[in-house]
Amino acid sequence: MRWEQLVGAFFVLMLGGLSVAVLAGARDKYRLRSRGRWIEAEVVRVDEEDDADGDPRFYLVVAFTPPGGPRVEVRSTSGRLYPPDAASGVGSGIMVRYDPVRPTRIELSPGEGNGVVTGVLVGLLLAVVAGFVAVASLIV
Repeated sequence: MRWEQLVGAFFVLMLGGLSVAVLAGARDKYRLRSRGRWIEAEVVRVDEEDDADGDPRFYLVVAFTPPGGPRVEVRSTSGRLYPPDAASGVGSGIMVRYDPVRPTRIELSPGEGNGVVTGVLVGLLLAVVAGFVAVASLIV
């Protein structure tokens, strides 16, 4: 094998793995959208962390009790740029979509795009690029 083929194989593996990861994320989001249930949750705290640029991000931690299940406390996966106002701060109620099969998988905001279509398109695009790199490394 020549070095061009080794580099091509490396990129094919990286792009293929990334494609699988993105498609799996889109599948999880789709499952939450398709079988999720809305429930009233309570904001129990707000975690503050800095992102890669050093800017603060605020993550809501909510608690709810699904029907017939134990109380669940979950931290949101997407950080907000600004701290919550008094109406959505600690102790306030918020609607949460949760997955009955895995209640720790939640979505806080109704009406926001969930990225299923974007995830599928990006995952397929990465797979196509990996295919082109594979063919190109074989031709070289």
